[in-house]
This record gives sequence, C-alpha cells and structure tokens, in this order.
Amino acid sequence: MVTLKIDEMPVRVPEGSTLLQAAQKLGIWIPTLCHHEALTPTGGCRLCVVEIKRDTTSQVVSSCVYKAEEGLEVQTATEKIRGIRRCIIELLLAEAPGAKVLQDLARDLGVKPVKRFSPRGELCIACGRCVRACSEIVGVSAIGFAKRGYEKLAVSPFYERAENCIGCGTCAEVCPTGAIRLTDIAEGETAYAADGTTIQGPARIIENWKVALKLKTCKECGEAFAPENQLAYFSNKAGLPENYYDVCRHCRT
Repeated sequence: MVTLKIDEMPVRVPEGSTLLQAAQKLGIWIPTLCHHEALTPTGGCRLCVVEIKRDTTSQVVSSCVYKAEEGLEVQTATEKIRGIRRCIIELLLAEAPGAKVLQDLARDLGVKPVKRFSPRGELCIACGRCVRACSEIVGVSAIGFAKRGYEKLAVSPFYERAENCIGCGTCAEVCPTGAIRLTDIAEGETAYAADGTTIQGPARIIENWKVALKLKTCKECGEAFAPENQLAYFSNKAGLPENYYDVCRHCRT
C-alpha cells in the first residue's frame, strides 16, 4: 500500500494505482476524455493533469498514467492546473465545437467561446478510445489513425472499407463525443453500402468505417439483434455451435 496526500487529504491505495484512481477514491473530480476504465491509459488528452510536489520541486503530470508514490503531495485544482485545462478545452472546442461533452467541460471550467483557434468542425478529437477498444476489447484492430497533430483522426485503413470490422459498435459506445455514426436500419429499408451497392435491412451502417453489415434475425421473436459478422466472430472465438446465435439472448433465457 502507498500513502499520499491529494488536495491536503491523506489517502492509502494499493501500489501501482494511478493518481487518478487515488483521487477518485477520495471523491475528487478530475476531468478526463481519453481515459476509460476498460482501456489501457495513455495520457493522450492531458486534461487530467495535476501538480505533484516533492520537497521544493513541483511537476505537472497526467494523473491517469502517473503512479501513486509514498509521501507524494498532489494538487488537482491549482490556478496553474485550471489554466492548462482551460487551454486544452479551448483547443478541443475548436476541433469539435458541436461535442456536448466539451461544451459541458467548458462550462465547468469557466471557458468562454474564443476565436483565437480556427474551428475544424469535426466531432473526432483523436482521443484514441475507439482505436484502443477495437484492439484491446474486441481484438479486431479494424481502425487506426491518419495524419498528425491538429489534423489527426480515427479512420478506416486507407480511408477504404474496414474489412475487419464486425459491426459490434464498441467504438461508438466508448466514443466521448459521439463522433461514430452508427445506424441500424429495419427490415424492408434500403441503405447504400461502402462500394455504392445497396443493402437491404435489417442492417447496421457505420459511416466512419464505411461498412454496411447484415443483422441476424432471431428465429423465435424475429428481432434483429446483432451483425452476422459479429456473431460469427464470437462463435469462432468461443467455439460455440453454429446454431447458437439462431435465437437472441432474450429468447435463449
């Protein structure tokens, strides 16, 4: 166990815990965007920065990746830290001005609309949640990043159809800004696939990765419940019988 102080409050956490986890144990709010408890932390967005002190020196670190240390003193909301967070939110708002999560954070941090950064108009802020989730949780690695710096975005390989995408929607689930455009179309409806051909519902469209995938229909209730590619992937990984997913989970129970 490691004992440290966060905002003058002592806390004891298991060795290997991050400063973010220690702060959460105390109920101290630290804003995050790229962080997700189910994913490997990267410290990419830098919104979770805090100030640590050792003797007479101080340092600004990302709390989601910095490990708790014995006797460490941490400040989570000094004016210096708040200033850094405000600047980060201003930059991110320029990238994705329509993202509600950024608008909420801007209000919480006292950030007012500014014109010193040129708006890009994208919802993607390159936090990497979708890319990491596809690799770490799903195990498919169907998507990645393109470009660098301000223009960096999560995209399908070579901007073409993500052939490995199974349509599970995990990427959309973990995206903090709603940048993943996922739509399910009902039976009888028609949509355009990535290659320009049409696909009949029930189907799932993920515009970002240029995929259009048929949905499996339950033989008992007739509900379309998951992409056929996703179910085939899960069946293969788990060694399930071919007919295991002929019915949905509601009818199976």
